[in-house]
Amino acid sequence: MRYFISFLLIMNFVKSYSQINEVDNKYLEDQFYLGLYYSALTSAPENFNQNKFSSTLNFGFIRDLPLNKQRNFGLGVGFGLSLDSSNSNLKLSELNNSVSAEIVNGEDFTKNKWNTTKIEFPLEFRWRTSTPTSYKFWRVYFGVKTSYLLRSRYKYESLNSNYTLDNLPFRKTQSGLTLNAGNNTWNLGVYLGLNPVFNKEFGQINPDFKDLKEFKLGLIFYIL
Repeated sequence: MRYFISFLLIMNFVKSYSQINEVDNKYLEDQFYLGLYYSALTSAPENFNQNKFSSTLNFGFIRDLPLNKQRNFGLGVGFGLSLDSSNSNLKLSELNNSVSAEIVNGEDFTKNKWNTTKIEFPLEFRWRTSTPTSYKFWRVYFGVKTSYLLRSRYKYESLNSNYTLDNLPFRKTQSGLTLNAGNNTWNLGVYLGLNPVFNKEFGQINPDFKDLKEFKLGLIFYIL
């Protein structure tokens, strides 16, 4: 977290310096992004809970496409990488090439988490109060983000058991609504998943968890 904050401060200085010393009436805004989120799962059974800190780190490039002469309204189309980590009391097990799930007591394990790596494709409708000489402005970006799963791994550790699972039964393609809003450096980011995390086959075997969806809340930082 310390390195993340240091990076934001350095990038904010670089951005402000470049915009003060150059005036460009055809400027483009916010073409690189870096986000850190707290991740949660919704539509879960009552006895489901997340322990420790479940997080998402994402970063990438967005092509800024102004739609008016003032350049304060436009589109953003891009791609990036998302690294997710989820800690909970949802235990996954594999038997006969099929993955099952159950809720376990938090005292029964020392580690119970999965990690995923995804390529993401954000599409944003952008409103902002920027000008060619102002780097401190308000922004509200609303959009849709589609992601494709590249890799997944699950790790379980307890006194009596220790194993990993790869290629978990997640949906390969997921989409969600995004809202990023703020002023200058610090912006609040929200992601609301539209699709269940697990695929249809897993949901048929484990109906209690078929509707789990992602919800993320955190900070997102944009730079030129």
